[in-house]
Order: sequence, then structure tokens, then C-alpha cells
Amino acid sequence: MHRATVKKCLTQDGLPVYRKVARISALEPYYGLIDGWLEQQEYRATKIHELLRQEGYSQSYDVVRRYVKRAKAGRSRRAYLRFETLPGQQAQVDFGDFQVVEADGRTSTVYGFVMVLGYSRYPYVEFVERCTMTGFLRCHQNAFGFFGGVPGEILYDNMKNVVIRRLAGAGSRDVAVVWNPTFAAFCGHYGYKPVAAPPYAPWVKGKVERPIDYIRERFWGVSVSGRSRRQRGRVGVAGDDGRPAGA
Repeated sequence: MHRATVKKCLTQDGLPVYRKVARISALEPYYGLIDGWLEQQEYRATKIHELLRQEGYSQSYDVVRRYVKRAKAGRSRRAYLRFETLPGQQAQVDFGDFQVVEADGRTSTVYGFVMVLGYSRYPYVEFVERCTMTGFLRCHQNAFGFFGGVPGEILYDNMKNVVIRRLAGAGSRDVAVVWNPTFAAFCGHYGYKPVAAPPYAPWVKGKVERPIDYIRERFWGVSVSGRSRRQRGRVGVAGDDGRPAGA
């Protein structure tokens, strides 16, 4: 150490004071963009990072993950009692529509059938080209074969293949529902109980809603280009982390 530095340290009063330089995050210019995306949909940090890269962002994923975590924590949310089920007790079913860009540039729609086991969150996914009753029930049969059994009950929303109508004013989940007779006969044949979720309450079926969101964001994206009709038949299966993957 230079003598002048030693002399300065000995003669000054107290400890040296250093000016802290404010560091600006490389992500800061994108805060507004991220907040806007989160207002539109509860995207995962992986999807936000992917979108940011398209906007020119080149920094690490961890920075994005930390900001998305803080942003979501700061958003006001309604609190719900978490509902857990025993092994084999319940599954949840939903349909989601997905856009496909064909090789000739035409856009068509396919429908993703998703059945998720309530206890393990293990999903089965199958794409069909039409929402017919025959196809809907066949997807169930394929899912039962994939899982190796039938759950005690399956939770549905108010899709027309399941519910014809609800009786006005009734709130019980066991009554107040007029089931589609073909669907009801199918349930009786396989020995499970159908349960209709309350209208306008997507959080009730959160276990199956989340896999559909994941498929949209990570597996499917905005569109799938060049998939032939043979390629988009059954998609199955979940990896060790419970996420659906192409089979």
C-alpha cells in the first residue's frame, strides 16, 4: 500500500465513506411490457422470458423469474380453500381449442382433451378434430386405458356433451343438473360419478386448467406449423415432473 494512502487513513476521521453507484437492471425497460402480459394472462416466467427474447432482451432467465415472482406476489388475489383428493378419488376433464397453421397456410382448429388425476396431477392429453360425443367418450376410454383404471368421480364444466341444463336456483353439486343421457349412460357403464363444476368458477377445476395453459404456452405456442393430421392424433404423456409431452 502506498505511503500516501496509509497517511490518509491515519489522519481521517472515522471510516471511509464510499459512494454507492446505482445499478440499473437490464430488465427495467421491459417492466411495463411484462406487467401488461401478466394482466392479460398468468404467464409463467419461462413464457415471459421467451416473449422478451423476441423483443430483444438477451439477459438471463433468473432475472426474469425473480421479477415475475415479485410481480405476481404484488397482485391482489382472491383466497380459496385448497381442495385435495385421495388417490383414485377424482379426475378433472376439460377441452381447449388450439390453432394449427397447415403447410398450405390455412388455419384450422383442433381440440385438446385433457384428463388430470386429482391426487398426482398426472395428465393425459389427446387432440381431436371435432367435439363430437363419440370422440369425447373415446378420449375417456383412451385415458382410462392410459391410467390403467377409472377414478371414483370426474369433474367437468358445463360443456354440452355433459350438461344439458342446470335447474334454476339450485346450488348443490349432486342435484340441479340435467345430464346428457348418452353421457350419463357412459358414466354408469364405467361406474364413476360425474360432477359438474359451478358456472363461472374456473378455480374449481384449476388442476386441469393449468395443464391446458402449459400446453398453450410451451408445447403448442401460438400455432403449430406443418403438423399433419396423422401427427396431431394422440399426445400423451407426462414426464416425471407431471408436464405433458409429445408421445
